[in-house]
Amino acid sequence: MSNKSFRFTDKAVRDIKPTTKREYYHDTIQTDLLLQVTPNGAKTYYLYKRMDGQPVRYKLARVADMSVKKAREEAVKIRAMVMSGTNPQKTRKDLRAEDTMEQMFQKFMAEKKTRISVSTYEEYKRMWKKDIKPILGNKTLSQISGDTIKRLHKKFDYKPYYANRCVVFIKGMFNYFIKEGTYKGVNPALAVKLNKEEARVRYLEHAELERFFKALNEIEFSVSRDAILMLLFTGVRKSNVLCMKWNEVDLDAKIWLIPQTKTGKNLTIALADSAVDLLNRIKANNSDEKYVFPSATSKSGHLEDIKRVWATIKKKANITNLHIHDLRHTLATYMIAQGASPFVVQRALTHKSIKSTQVYVNLGVEHLRDKLNETVNTLQRIGKRKGK
Repeated sequence: MSNKSFRFTDKAVRDIKPTTKREYYHDTIQTDLLLQVTPNGAKTYYLYKRMDGQPVRYKLARVADMSVKKAREEAVKIRAMVMSGTNPQKTRKDLRAEDTMEQMFQKFMAEKKTRISVSTYEEYKRMWKKDIKPILGNKTLSQISGDTIKRLHKKFDYKPYYANRCVVFIKGMFNYFIKEGTYKGVNPALAVKLNKEEARVRYLEHAELERFFKALNEIEFSVSRDAILMLLFTGVRKSNVLCMKWNEVDLDAKIWLIPQTKTGKNLTIALADSAVDLLNRIKANNSDEKYVFPSATSKSGHLEDIKRVWATIKKKANITNLHIHDLRHTLATYMIAQGASPFVVQRALTHKSIKSTQVYVNLGVEHLRDKLNETVNTLQRIGKRKGK
């Protein structure tokens, strides 16, 4: 190897002319930083070290892809690996042999497909494709650090709840990889401090509920209209209602058996009389259908979108900031107001823990006023009785 040395600068390196043979140059600042120049003009940075008594050249990058400053920094990093007894070339080969996050995502989803709800599965796919894959997809598991996940979380500051969902999803994937033995490190998502979240509890107040039913009654009978009524009568999640099957319903026992819900279990739902009446009316018109809310245009065969009718109802009723999921909140809130215990509501809404239900205990001012009126009237009645 020729022993040509000079102080590397970006300009000096660019100005070197190729010769008829391969030439090597040493940096006088970072002496183990090597520059290789081939006869065809290709210039590449290497770290030159002796390892186990043998000379080793570790490729850093092409000159066109790395500045002198960055090459020196990379050389320091690789030298530290060598001094600790790690063979950087072997490490690079190991990295190349690792699966990328995209490949691991596909394995993760294949494993989870039969264990999570259809809606959750589709949500994971959308989240990955749109926002996570562009950042993590081509990286291997060991290349993803806590700082990488922090940057992804920070990217969605304007959507704090969604930012948390992304991190929780990534955390779940890494936990799965750790459990399976695919990944030996610490879960990088643990480094992220999640945004503070407050549970959304929006429900229909008395006046809104009156307008809601009035608008609902003004709409001609339709599959979407009936599905919205079923959401309110049962408090069950939209994904479960829309794919409701007749073979899951026992109208005589007033029971609906939902297979494999979001909680991962089969659930038995008690049907209110109004829900049973609605189902009897629907069944009289589509007794030959597989689904309670069928659709001739969807691939699944059942209703998949009720947004148009939902928007019409809200407009007619002059109601804003109401999500379809808020019908579930409405039923829970009115159940509490009618004296149902949190444990009964937990069972009705199929919550895993009482903590999820506890939020409905903090009733709105109208329900509070109703209860106060009942109590004050009772006090007055007792007072009058005692005074006689």
